Amino acid sequence: MDTTTEMMKAMPMPNDMGMDMMLMQKAIDATSMSMQACVMCSDAMGGMDGMGSCASRCAMCADVCMTTMRMMMRPAGMDRMAMIAMLEACIAMTAACTAECRTHADMSAACAMCADACEATNAACSAMLASMTAAAA
Repeated sequence: MDTTTEMMKAMPMPNDMGMDMMLMQKAIDATSMSMQACVMCSDAMGGMDGMGSCASRCAMCADVCMTTMRMMMRPAGMDRMAMIAMLEACIAMTAACTAECRTHADMSAACAMCADACEATNAACSAMLASMTAAAA
């Protein structure tokens, strides 16, 4: 097991969160990867003609992924409803970024990799959100 996983297991968690720490670790890893892929894609697309929308969407997605990741890394101070809202925002933003980058994936390896990373993040955040809502039921 890696150091981050060990740290996550040792973190204090409020009782009402209902979070699966392994799902959270997967979501942290996925949001980190998406943040990196989105920054690189935004940079690559920023200088290309007609790719301003893609570059902008990727930049916004990178910011949302980074914020979501940082919130998950601070479980002791988490507010359940704020975390749910952040996961929902990350799911929506990664879906939008995936859709945009998929339209350019055939002409850009950066877009293809960004779309793949965003899909993985979408799935990881969706799984975490589902576990939180199931625990509350």
